[in-house]
Amino acid sequence: MLKALEMIAEREGEAAKILDTAKAEAHRIVREAEEAAPKVHAEAYEEAIAAAEQEAAELKRRARELAKLEANSALQDAEQQISSLREKTKTNLEAAVKAVLAEILP
Repeated sequence: MLKALEMIAEREGEAAKILDTAKAEAHRIVREAEEAAPKVHAEAYEEAIAAAEQEAAELKRRARELAKLEANSALQDAEQQISSLREKTKTNLEAAVKAVLAEILP
């Protein structure tokens, strides 16, 4: 029976050592995680900034393309209006010349 009690005490001692080792390892892991947290945070921040800058550049590019398309459309509309006004002016001028000639040359 004494032998059994000695074995139990020995096993309890081994279990205590294993528990102490596990606690120390857990503390080391927590400490390393706490030390790494700022670096991980900084990396995540840098990645977020880079992604935002890339998205902003893409939005700027799209806005530039859209503005160019709208400017071209407005230019085409203006050219059509100028062409229409020229045609009306020509027609009115021809009518005015005919009216003046009709007055001068009955």
